[in-house]
Amino acid sequence: MTEILPIRLLRDEDSLIFGSLNVSLGKLARMDFPVAPGIAVTPPTLKLKTTLESFDFGRKEVFQQTLTLVKIKINKIPVPEVLIREAGNHKVFFLDGRKIKGLKALWVDLLDFWLEQLKTRLWNGGFYPGITENLSPKVVAFVNNPEAFVTSYEDNLQDDVVVNTKSGKLHPTDLKKIVELTELADKKLFIPNEYEWVVDRGVKLVGIKPYTPNHVIPGTNEVRTPESDSGRAALARMTESKSKSAVKVFFDLSQGLVVEKDVDPDSIGVDGVYIASEKIFDLNKPHESFDNLVFKLVESAMTFPDSPVLFKLADKSEGMGKVRGALRLIHQKNLLDPLLDALDFARHKRGLNNIHIVIPFVRGVGELLQVKRELATKKLMRKASLQYWMEVAIPENIINMEDYLLSGIDGVVLNLNELLAHLNGFDPAEPELSLYKNEVSGLIKFLEDGIRLLHKSQVPFIAYGSLSLYPKVLEFLVGKGVYGVVVEKYEAHSAHDLLHQTEKKADFKKVSLTHLEGEGNAVTPSRWNKRTYSPLGPPVGGLSSSSHFVIGFDSTLWWILVSSWASTISIFPKTSFMS
Repeated sequence: MTEILPIRLLRDEDSLIFGSLNVSLGKLARMDFPVAPGIAVTPPTLKLKTTLESFDFGRKEVFQQTLTLVKIKINKIPVPEVLIREAGNHKVFFLDGRKIKGLKALWVDLLDFWLEQLKTRLWNGGFYPGITENLSPKVVAFVNNPEAFVTSYEDNLQDDVVVNTKSGKLHPTDLKKIVELTELADKKLFIPNEYEWVVDRGVKLVGIKPYTPNHVIPGTNEVRTPESDSGRAALARMTESKSKSAVKVFFDLSQGLVVEKDVDPDSIGVDGVYIASEKIFDLNKPHESFDNLVFKLVESAMTFPDSPVLFKLADKSEGMGKVRGALRLIHQKNLLDPLLDALDFARHKRGLNNIHIVIPFVRGVGELLQVKRELATKKLMRKASLQYWMEVAIPENIINMEDYLLSGIDGVVLNLNELLAHLNGFDPAEPELSLYKNEVSGLIKFLEDGIRLLHKSQVPFIAYGSLSLYPKVLEFLVGKGVYGVVVEKYEAHSAHDLLHQTEKKADFKKVSLTHLEGEGNAVTPSRWNKRTYSPLGPPVGGLSSSSHFVIGFDSTLWWILVSSWASTISIFPKTSFMS
């Protein structure tokens, strides 16, 4: 006889019939936990037994043919009246991750499930009197239009919740809700379990399974942080460039759409991604803009999994010289907290370890340290797999660069437009002062000492702003070993070409500036921006000068010199972007 009870009515005394995990589901439902309405169904034990008794399972060579006949006969078992009564007016059901339309189709699926259990027992031991006993009861949820089916469990070793999307598409806010509910359910039940969720006009729990971490095999949709992919080795792989210019090209994806996933990153020339969150997150539309921010961050990191994604915390400016940047983040929690929540979600819940943080517009080391403390409260501490970069936007940053380096940063973003405006004393928002935007000589001279200190500390720097591709500035940056430049997507191909030409020009200029007096002058190896060397790598020591009779310098002679130096060492030193 088939027994059916609504999920909410399942109590401890029902565990022998309906199972302890289904009873736990009933407990959560009575605690006003978001459990989908539904029923627990036991198999028609007696009818299954009488059906099997009329067949001979003694010969395994005809087992499959016999089982086919059994299935035909079992499927003729009518839908129990109790099931019709408990289903009421519901026409759409959710069973084992699938939407089922109609009560008859639901009953056939239930019978097929129990028949599969019987098949295993029949094959192993043949028919015996109690073969239909203790078949698994099933939970059937009443749904309308399910959008996604998801499983989750709390991994105690990783101190995080692992989420698997089995079908459909999961909205970031729904995923965040599932993570929170998984942690809450474990607390209410006092033991860890694996939970099944359906997104159907909200997130709803539809099933509980035992948590068996040793048997969990991460699928392609599993969102967790694999420790094997963290650390310097993974980050070195992440930033390995295959582009034709040694200087990296970072896409500014703060606005517009992310490049489609099926596009090869190398074909579009992307080496990294830069996101300025102030262009996405709007305090006047916090919910909508937060969703957009999470979408952009997660989509960018997933689209370019082998490239670093630099996420700049919002720099909401009231104007030149007013409250903005790190100072605003420290004192305005409703601005900082959503940004940290987005980072926490992307890195900890989705396991996207290629996302790193840029701290904006810092006016002093004290501000930098305060922001770092706020990040630490969200478990976003600086480590091998998470870097802190600092935006350099005012002259004070360059003057006190050593103090900032001692406080602990992994990279620098030179906001050239801001630096020029503060250095030359003009407001870029004033159109009458636009003529000062091309007065870059003072900026170039001013950056010399700061960049020299960055080289000494082996801290990479990238250039941001329209000035980064200005010919005079770009030639200076390439000559000084800039790690990368931030450009718009449509500028990628032309940027690589421009950088490549500038690199060649810089190489030849360095050699031509070497004093070549008389016959047999000595040329020593210098910092140069070919792929063999990291832009930030230390000068190669121990290489001998090469004497040549110089009649006229050309590219052939340059490569002869390089070959001569290369022959004196077995391995060219490289400095990883993340080291």
